[in-house]
Amino acid sequence: MKKISINKSDEAALIVEKIIEIESDEIILIIPRFSQLGESLGNFHLLKREADAIDKKLLIESVDNRVIELAELAGIEALNPFFVKNKRQFSDIIPKKEKIISGKKNGAAGDWKKEEEFIKKISNNLSLEEFENKQSHFSKKEKQKVAGEENEREVEESEEKESFIKKIPIKTIIGTIVLGLVVFGAITMLPKVDLELVSKKMEWSYTDSVITQLSAKADYKTVTIPNQKSTSSKNLEMKFPATGKKQVSNKASGKMTIYNSYSSDAQTLVKDTRFLSPDGKIFKLIKQIIVPGAKISEGKILPSSIDADVVAEKAGEEYNVGQVKLFQIPGFKGTPKYAAFYGESKSNMTGGFVGEISYPTASDIAAAKKKMKETLESSLKTELYSEISSDFKIVEGSSSFSTLKEDIKEDVDKDGNFSIFSDAQLAIISFKESDLIDILSKKAEAEKGEDYAVKSYDLQYGIARMDVASGRLSFPVTFKAILSYKIDIEKIKSEIAGMSDIELREKIFSLPGIDIENQNVVSFWPFWVKRVPNNLNKINIAVD
Repeated sequence: MKKISINKSDEAALIVEKIIEIESDEIILIIPRFSQLGESLGNFHLLKREADAIDKKLLIESVDNRVIELAELAGIEALNPFFVKNKRQFSDIIPKKEKIISGKKNGAAGDWKKEEEFIKKISNNLSLEEFENKQSHFSKKEKQKVAGEENEREVEESEEKESFIKKIPIKTIIGTIVLGLVVFGAITMLPKVDLELVSKKMEWSYTDSVITQLSAKADYKTVTIPNQKSTSSKNLEMKFPATGKKQVSNKASGKMTIYNSYSSDAQTLVKDTRFLSPDGKIFKLIKQIIVPGAKISEGKILPSSIDADVVAEKAGEEYNVGQVKLFQIPGFKGTPKYAAFYGESKSNMTGGFVGEISYPTASDIAAAKKKMKETLESSLKTELYSEISSDFKIVEGSSSFSTLKEDIKEDVDKDGNFSIFSDAQLAIISFKESDLIDILSKKAEAEKGEDYAVKSYDLQYGIARMDVASGRLSFPVTFKAILSYKIDIEKIKSEIAGMSDIELREKIFSLPGIDIENQNVVSFWPFWVKRVPNNLNKINIAVD
């Protein structure tokens, strides 16, 4: 069992901490007279609850009858150490109920009166020291009688208290506990003061251009701030419907491989040289070619070849033929070259058509190029915006889109669509809005004085002008601000601590920067408090 001596000024919360720190499961709290703990039943309920929560048993020793009474009401075992000592000394000699009876029957009348006076003085809350000084007037036998009678009185009072408590409604007990906790909470929070001060204010505005530059230093005099440039490129091919209609007569065309197995001499074939397919279709050379000479190896001729572009003799879909193994040259017919020079198509001949087809008009192409630009620009902006930090501002006109390459294929496909291939780049210049607010605030303070700071503002941007090559971006702004006088809250707290209500109000009127024409509110709590606390944490100041 561990003993803890409590100071008069110790609060319940501090005592709980001591109980928690003690390793012993049984603790005796020694509480002096006039202890702060004895001011509220709620304090003892708090001790009881916290001790039970950590399975520790509490015992209270005190010479203060109020402490003993409150502890017992809270369910904590309590005793007066002096009376307990006497009871332990003589309990084996004289039974509790017989002590007083014995004194009344056998003791002298004078002795009994002294005992009675002694007990009355004890009941009037003599301190333990005063009580011990009085002991010298009594013999050991007298002390035994007094202790016996006091013990009997305690038993009777305890029984009366228990009977009285049982009669108290549970709602009353709960209400008392709640009231005690409220009082305890109020005591720990009291007192405090709240001040709502209104500072002097003025308007300030700036309507002009702002310059942003790569690697620039922020300067409120020239209204210049740094920026950053971000770039990205992307290519895309898209199809668009062709709305134009026209009559055409197109000839099929394709590639043909022409062989020379005649001699080692090269052979020139002029433009329009005809080649005849087995089914009688004629295709002509689009331009003159020279077929290289064949190679002679061990007396054998190895054919040489060359690829050439050919076109059908007539228009029409019937010339859209597949691969053909042998095309002969009618011009060599009747000569040895007829069998030695020949052609072969290894891919299809296509494009033959007679009739109406779709084609892209000038407006079709213009609309397609615009759509292509919008699509690429939007895609690039989405990509770059996701990469730019959220604390950077992008204003209208701060991006530059450029087309690096564009290829328009006007030939329509089977669905009547033409296509555009485009390669593009987007550059965006952004800046930190916090940098802009900072230099404008400094410019306002430079003009109106350092005692004022920007309290609120409205900022609007115009369309920016951008130079991608130099990384320069400029734009107009309209900045309207409310400047408020700077109030040093902590300094005011230290100055008003301990002041009376009247002194505080006089101080507020003398503070620089306070707008005395507006309502400055002072509120003490609780209502009976009329002096500012010395604890700065109990002083709350809000400045509008």
